[in-house]
Amino acid sequence: MNNILKTLKYGCSVVALGAATLMPMAAMAQDDSGSELEEVVVTGTSLRGVAPVGSNLISVGTEDLKATGSAIVTQALATVPALSNFGAAVQGGTGAHYQPSIHSLGASASNSTLVLIDGHRGPTGGTNHTFLDPNIIPVGMVERVEVLAEGASATYGSDAVAGVINFITRKRLDGLQFQGQTMVSEGQAPGYVGAVTMGRTWDGGSAVFGASYSLQSRVKNSARDWTYPDQRERGGTNFLNFSCSPATLQPGGQNLIFLGAAATQGVANTAANAPCTNWNYTDRVGEEERHNVMAKISQELTENLTVGLDMVYGRRRNDTLAGAGTVQATVFRTGPQANPFFTSPAGYTGTSNTQTIRWDATELFGPAHNYSGSDSMYASFTAAYRVTDNWNLDFLAAAGRDESDTYSEGTINGSVANLALNGTTNGGGSMTAISVPGTNLVVLNLPLTADNALDVWNPAATNRTSQAVRDRLLDNAGVLENTSGFQQVRGILNGDLFQMPAGPVKIAVGGEMLRTQLDQFVTRPNNSGPASSGSQQLKFEFDRKVYSAFVEANVPLVSPEMEIPWMQRFDVNLSYRYDHYDDFGETRNPRVAFNWDVMDGLRFRGNYSTSFVAPPLTVLGDEFGAFGTAGWNAVTNNVPVPVSAYPIITQMGIPGCTTASVTCNISSLQGIQVTSGDTETGAQEGKGWSLGFDYNPDYLPGFRAQVTYWSTTFEGGVTGPNIQNVVNTASANFLLTFYPNCATPAQLDQFARGIPQRTTAPACTQYIFRSLNSNWLNLHVEGIDYSVQYTHRTDDMGDFRVGVTGTQFTKYTQSFGSGAEYDILDTTGNNGQFPSVGTTLRGNLGWSMGALSADLFVNYTGDYRNWSGNSVTPITRDANGNPNGGGDKVKANAIFDANIGYDLAVPMLAEPLELSLSVRNIFDDVPPFYNSAQGYDSFMANPFGRRVTLGVTMKLF
Repeated sequence: MNNILKTLKYGCSVVALGAATLMPMAAMAQDDSGSELEEVVVTGTSLRGVAPVGSNLISVGTEDLKATGSAIVTQALATVPALSNFGAAVQGGTGAHYQPSIHSLGASASNSTLVLIDGHRGPTGGTNHTFLDPNIIPVGMVERVEVLAEGASATYGSDAVAGVINFITRKRLDGLQFQGQTMVSEGQAPGYVGAVTMGRTWDGGSAVFGASYSLQSRVKNSARDWTYPDQRERGGTNFLNFSCSPATLQPGGQNLIFLGAAATQGVANTAANAPCTNWNYTDRVGEEERHNVMAKISQELTENLTVGLDMVYGRRRNDTLAGAGTVQATVFRTGPQANPFFTSPAGYTGTSNTQTIRWDATELFGPAHNYSGSDSMYASFTAAYRVTDNWNLDFLAAAGRDESDTYSEGTINGSVANLALNGTTNGGGSMTAISVPGTNLVVLNLPLTADNALDVWNPAATNRTSQAVRDRLLDNAGVLENTSGFQQVRGILNGDLFQMPAGPVKIAVGGEMLRTQLDQFVTRPNNSGPASSGSQQLKFEFDRKVYSAFVEANVPLVSPEMEIPWMQRFDVNLSYRYDHYDDFGETRNPRVAFNWDVMDGLRFRGNYSTSFVAPPLTVLGDEFGAFGTAGWNAVTNNVPVPVSAYPIITQMGIPGCTTASVTCNISSLQGIQVTSGDTETGAQEGKGWSLGFDYNPDYLPGFRAQVTYWSTTFEGGVTGPNIQNVVNTASANFLLTFYPNCATPAQLDQFARGIPQRTTAPACTQYIFRSLNSNWLNLHVEGIDYSVQYTHRTDDMGDFRVGVTGTQFTKYTQSFGSGAEYDILDTTGNNGQFPSVGTTLRGNLGWSMGALSADLFVNYTGDYRNWSGNSVTPITRDANGNPNGGGDKVKANAIFDANIGYDLAVPMLAEPLELSLSVRNIFDDVPPFYNSAQGYDSFMANPFGRRVTLGVTMKLF
C-alpha cells in the first residue's frame, strides 16, 4: 500500500498542478453562468462532434447492463458474442487481469484488443503479460461500454488490431444512489455487490464520487460432480493420476504399481488404472473480492476553458484452493539413504530394496491457497479550451500505477520432501548431483531418522512424520511481484479546416508521449532445502518511451442539399499515426473510411486500416525470461520428427529410425526445454477492412439492423512455440538441437545461461528445445457481425422487444513462422490460448409496461471440434504436420437467461426503487462435454450452473 502512494512519482506534476488549480475553483463557480465546454468521449475518433466514420460501434448502455442483471460489468460483457470470453467465467484468476479479446484474435502476449477508460489508457496489471483491468471502476460509475471491432491504431497506437473496448464513466449525478445485489448458485456461498454513488452539479461544474465492494464466492470442484477428472463415463479419458495419499508404491525393477502399502496386488502403469486426485479439496473457480473508489470533478474556469480531474483506486484479492503438491521419488530400504518408514506392499514378494513413490501432500496438510491480487491507481487531468468558435484544444495528462502479485501458502517444498525421503535434493536419489544450479553445492540429509524423515506410507490420521519435518515441508516460497506504471500526455487540436459544398472539412492534429515501466521481483526456492535458508531471487526492470503524432480529417463530399439520387450524404475519413518506440523502432499506420447514406435510414459504410501491437516488455526486454513461464526443465516429447529436417536423428539410437525413415518418434529421448524471451522481437502487425450497412427505416419505427463483414490479418504475434510447430516449420527448425553423445556442459550453458533452472537436468541430455517467445504466430480471420432489433410499442399492452446479435466466423486460419497456413475454424485447443468457434449469438425477447419489465435471453455457441492433445478421436495431420481433421465433436450449447425488473414508487425516494430478479442458466444446464480434466471447455463455458441474482437500486435525493 505504501508503494501505491507513489503513483504520481513519474511525470505526474501536470496532474498535481491541475488538481491544485481545480479544487479551489469548484467552490467559487457555483453561481457562474455560460455554456460548458467539455472533452467529449467518442470511441474510435479524435474529432470533436463527429461519430466514427465507417465503423460498427457496439454500445452497451445503462439499460442494456440492467437487463442482463449483472452488476459486474465484465460479467455483462461475457454476453457479447464478438468477445472471445462469450459464456466463460470472468472471475477467480490467479494472476492475470480480465483480458477481453475481440473476435478471438490472439491472447496472452499476442492479445490484440485495446482496453480504455474514458478514451485513455490506464495502469496495466497481472503477473505474466500485463493488461488494463476495467473492473477497477466502481460499478455505479459505469455509464456505458463501447466495443469498436476494427483496427484502430491510427487513433490509439498499440494494441488495437482487433479493436477497442472503451469503458465510459458517468460525468454527472445529482443526489445519492445505492445499489446492492446478492448472487446465489447451488453449492456456492452467496456473493455480494454493493455500491454508493453521489454527485452534484452546479452552473459550470459537477462532481461525482463512487465506491463499490464485490465478493464473488468460490466454486468448489466437489460442487460440480461432472468436473471429476475421470471422464470415462462421459466418453472421455481418465485424468486421474498415481499421486495418492498414502503414496502408491512401485518396487524397483517392477512395472506394476501398488496402490498403497496394504495392496495385495499391483496394477499396470497406464492412465486407465490411475486412481488418485485432490479434486475434492480444490476449487474450480476461486474467490474474488474487490474494493473500488472513483472521484470525478469538472469545472468551467472561464467561458472558454473547462478542466477536469479523475482519480481511481481499485483493490483485487483472489484466493483459489489448490493441491498442496505432489512428489515422485526413489526411496531406499537399506544402505546410507534408508528411510526408517519404508514399507513394502503387502502383495510384493520380490527382494528389491528401492521403491518409486508417488505421493500427494494435500490430505496431510489440507489444500494450499493460491493467492493473487492487485492494487491499481490512476489520476487523469483534462482541459478543453475553445481557441475560436471553430477550433478547440483538448489536453490530457494521466499517470497510474499497479502492484500485482501471486504467491501460495500451504504448498510443500519439493527439495525438502526429497531430502526427507532419500536424503538428497533430487527425486532420483543421486548423492553426487549438484543441488543448486551454477554452484558445486551438493545438499544431503543423512542419515534419515524418525525425526528428519518423511512418512508417505501412512494416511494423515496415523502419519508418523515429525512436526519439525512438517514445518520444513511448508517452508516454501513462490512469489512473483509486478509493479507497473504509466505516464501519458496528449494534446489534440480540433477544428474546421475549410468549407466545401457539402460542409466543413474537420481536422484533428495531435501528439502524445507515453512512458511505461515494469519492475518484476521473483522469489523461489533454490533446491537446497527450506526456502527461508535457500531461495533464488530475481529482479527485472523495464522501461519504454513512445512519442507519437497523428492526424485525422473528415471530408464531406455529398450533402442532402445537393439532391443527388441515391446519395443523400457521403463522408470520407482519413487518419494517420506515427509512433516511435525507443526499444524496437517505428510504426506508421493509416486508416481510410467512408459513410454512404443512401436515404433516410439506410447507410453503407466501410474502412481499411493497418494496426500493430508492441511486443511485451517481458519478452523484448529480457532474453532470460522475466515472465512467469520462463526457465528450463527436463522433458520428454512424444513427437514424430521429420528425418529430412533433422538427419542427425538417425544417430540417436531410436529403434527403427534409419535414413530411409520419413519421421522418427523421440519419446524415448531425454531432453531439456528452455523457455525465454527474445531481444529481437518486433511489432506485431495487423491489417483489416470491413464493409457493412445500418438500416433504420422510417416506415418501421423501432426496427434497427446492423450487418458488417470484416477481415483481419495479424502477423508476427508473440508466442512461445511448441515442439510440434518447431519440427514442422523450416524457419523454426533451429530451435531444436540433437546431441548423439549427450550435450556437454558448455553446450547446455550456450542456451541456458542466465535462465532459471526448474528441475534437475537428465543424466544425458539428448536434445535441447528452445521455446523462444517471439514473432511466430500469423492469423487470418474473417466473419460477419450482425444485430437485428425490433421494439413494438402499443398504447395499452406495453412495449414488446425481440432481437438477435451475433458473430459468424467465415474464415480462421493460422500459420507458424514460415510454415504453411492451415484452417482452425470451428476448433479449440490447437494453440492453447484462444478459441475459434464459428458461431456465437445472443437472442432476446422482452416486454415492458409501466413499472414492470421482463426479458428472456438465449446464449448460443455452435458445435466445434476439440483439437487439443486430450482429444479421444485422433487428430489427423497434413504433410506439414498441421492438423486437418479428426478430433472430438463438442456439441452446440444454448443457455437461457431471464431478468425481471420492477420500479416501485416510494414517497421518500427521488426516483422509483428499482428491483430486479435475474436468473442465468435457467435450466441449470451442464456445459457440453469437452475431454479435459474439468470436463468442459473453459474458453466457451463456465461451471456456475444456475445463478440467481437479486438486485435493488435506490436514489435518495
